[in-house]
Amino acid sequence: MNRKFFIKVSIIAIVALGLLALVQCVWVVKMYTDQIGDFQRRVESAAYKSIYKAFRMDAIPGLQVAEQINMDLDEFALHFEPNLLELDIKEPYTAEILEMTSGEGRTLMLHSSREPLGEKVHTCTIPVDDDGMFALRLTIRLPYGQFWGNMWGLLLCSVLIVVLLSGILYWMVRTMFRQRSLEEMRRDFTNNITHELKTPISVAMAATDALQNYSAEADPVRRSRYLQIMGTQLEQLAAMVEKILTVSVEGREEKLNKERFLLFPTIGSIKDDTVMGMENPPEIKIQCPEELSITADRLHLKNVIATLVSNAVKHAFRESAPGNEVTISACTENGRAKITVADNGIGISKEHLKHIFEKYYRVPQGNLQKARGYGLGLFYAKRVVERHGGTISARSKIGKGTEFIIELPQDDE
Repeated sequence: MNRKFFIKVSIIAIVALGLLALVQCVWVVKMYTDQIGDFQRRVESAAYKSIYKAFRMDAIPGLQVAEQINMDLDEFALHFEPNLLELDIKEPYTAEILEMTSGEGRTLMLHSSREPLGEKVHTCTIPVDDDGMFALRLTIRLPYGQFWGNMWGLLLCSVLIVVLLSGILYWMVRTMFRQRSLEEMRRDFTNNITHELKTPISVAMAATDALQNYSAEADPVRRSRYLQIMGTQLEQLAAMVEKILTVSVEGREEKLNKERFLLFPTIGSIKDDTVMGMENPPEIKIQCPEELSITADRLHLKNVIATLVSNAVKHAFRESAPGNEVTISACTENGRAKITVADNGIGISKEHLKHIFEKYYRVPQGNLQKARGYGLGLFYAKRVVERHGGTISARSKIGKGTEFIIELPQDDE
């Protein structure tokens, strides 16, 4: 995936989610503000009705002006409180009669409910007489709890929508990251496997050229050595091709040829094959009871253990030196066979350890040439072990070494 395209898609998705969250917030705030405005209008409407009934007994709104004002806050309360109840409003309030001629709104009379109002209140001032000499100042508590209670369903839906879309966005970005990582691993795989395949081919071609053009046929020793080199390289090439085909053909589940066999001789042959031809091989220790037997596919299980040992030798040690050691141990625990391959090499960081069983994944080793590979061995090992009904895991510490643990049913289950 193109890097610029990936960045653009990620930015657009994040901006879209941010805009959606902003719209949701604006929508919620507007609904909340509308509820407050509606509450204030209802309270003021009830106050106007009560003023005309309690104070302006002979007035007709819009038709007849009041000739006499009877200001009695108790009388006002008798009309105002039922009007509030009709509107389903039960909040405490305070009513004051103000003298407006002085310009300061001096309080003449006060009527207050017994319950305290609190800090969040609504205050309105309504003229009582037509000359503007007196006014009613009404202060009532705002029912914020009721407002939020009316909106909890909408709020919950809004939060769930944002959370759901955030989850989808996270999944998309994570998938794109994984896709990009997979593309990089496949590209590395192509480069690595090309190099791995070219090496034995080049060596075999060089040996063939020597046989054809440099009179090697006349020297039986040289001819034998060149033929041996060609045979070794072709066997290596065939083994690589077979492993690639075995791992890469998705959905091909060959039947396991399980049999009962002793584990010690199999591990011994793996040790011999590993150190063959090495100038300074690490010490390979075997800790396995000779009588320990297991029911499994001998060929596949041997390939799995050989892969782990080969990785320990190739990847664990930066150079051949005294003290390099690989230990292959096997025992029985809780009715299961436990096989462990451990080394005291450079170790694997936690960042990479959780990915080592993924297809095509290779732990970066800088320019270490002896650690070439194509990221299929551990994927193959995990698949074989799981098809046997077992588990494979790894633990490692930088500078201390790495340990792979295989657990398999000791008998057919």
